[in-house]
Amino acid sequence: MDSLLIGRATLKQVVFAGACAMLGLLTLAVAAPRAQQTLPAIMPFMPMCALTVFTTSGIAAFLLSARFTATQQPMLGALGGAYAFTAITVALQLLMFPGVFTRTGLFGAGPYSAAWMWVFWHAGFPLLVILAALLRDRFPSRPIDLPHGDLWRWALIGVPVALAVALGVLAIHANLAEPFHMAPETDVLSGRRTVLVICSLNVVAIVVVLFKGRLRTVLDLWVAIAVLTSFVDASLNLLSMVPFTVGWYVARIFSMLAPGVLVCVLVWEVTVLYRQLSEAHASLLQSSTRDALTLVYNRSYFNDQFPREFDRSTRNGQPLSLIMVDVDNFKHYNDAFGHLRGDACLSAIASALAGTARRPGDFVARYGGEEFALVLPDTGADEASDIAEQARLAVMHLGLPAPVPAGQITISAGCATSQRNMPATPSGLVQAADAALYDAKRAGRNRVGSVTPAR
Repeated sequence: MDSLLIGRATLKQVVFAGACAMLGLLTLAVAAPRAQQTLPAIMPFMPMCALTVFTTSGIAAFLLSARFTATQQPMLGALGGAYAFTAITVALQLLMFPGVFTRTGLFGAGPYSAAWMWVFWHAGFPLLVILAALLRDRFPSRPIDLPHGDLWRWALIGVPVALAVALGVLAIHANLAEPFHMAPETDVLSGRRTVLVICSLNVVAIVVVLFKGRLRTVLDLWVAIAVLTSFVDASLNLLSMVPFTVGWYVARIFSMLAPGVLVCVLVWEVTVLYRQLSEAHASLLQSSTRDALTLVYNRSYFNDQFPREFDRSTRNGQPLSLIMVDVDNFKHYNDAFGHLRGDACLSAIASALAGTARRPGDFVARYGGEEFALVLPDTGADEASDIAEQARLAVMHLGLPAPVPAGQITISAGCATSQRNMPATPSGLVQAADAALYDAKRAGRNRVGSVTPAR
């Protein structure tokens, strides 16, 4: 099964992604004029937001890395690295943030360490997405076998993780100056040039993703949406970085959406692949137990299931009946009409026999050649004889012409029943039914013979 992420996007998927993009831009347009409007302070909002981003980014990194391992698509590995980078940087930012775990932040963080981790997070993500998009055309779109696969995995996923850790060390020990002013200003852009650069990086990332992928695949669509949400996040932070304002709240909601949208797509892909796998398993199971020509159960299924039914009937003290059926003079039919007509004849007879096995526990199997077996749990000898007679009549009602004295295809059947007071073995029951079948054939064919196996 091919990866759905790198499959062609349908029109519905394009329309839905476009609607999500328009909704994001509309939210930016509505929130921008009110960005510095103060709202009630919800103190746990920031740590809960960071924890959500860490969790969803970690899930996205894991799922993308798994898809990269399965498909060997470098772009998937690079995107996994981008989200792994995001998970590490946002976790470090949360740990360094003053007042969350300690008054000044963990690891000996300085006053601006958490702010710089925000910068590294929001600048690194679009840069790594650009790298992933540039890797797209260096390899075929189909899955390939990359040389030195483990090295690629370390390069595409391990290096961003190591980079995030290194930037965390830099933010703590380099004594960096304040990256932007936190207070509202008359000239917003002059005080937040760093955020303006981040917005520009996101715009470049969107352009590169659109140019390289042209929104042809599902992955192209949702990577573009993820970068767009990152752009809206950065834009609202450009307008207001003061905590508990409209811009601050909405920006953090979009920071959660940046990894969240792709996680939803990845989970959807896993769900679809699981459904396809279940369907493939069911199809394989059916093909392994069904006769390819007649579509009733095959001899292998009979050999496996019949002893189980026999043991169950013996334990429960219930009768088990077996009807062996053979098509009369089938060799003459094949010689006269050919094997293709013979195959069609067997399929029609199998369908007629299946129509007589109506209860859930009953089943019909092709025993071999033109011979069939009907297994009837909890069925006594008289009822089994009635069902065998119904099967004989059902085949006659098909009206299949044949070059024999009867003028049409008929069957002979032999019934055997295992009773509580007359135990037998599975093979003994088969032998008894076979004996009854050949008694019916010797008596002139197109009839039912019955026997109950002795101890």
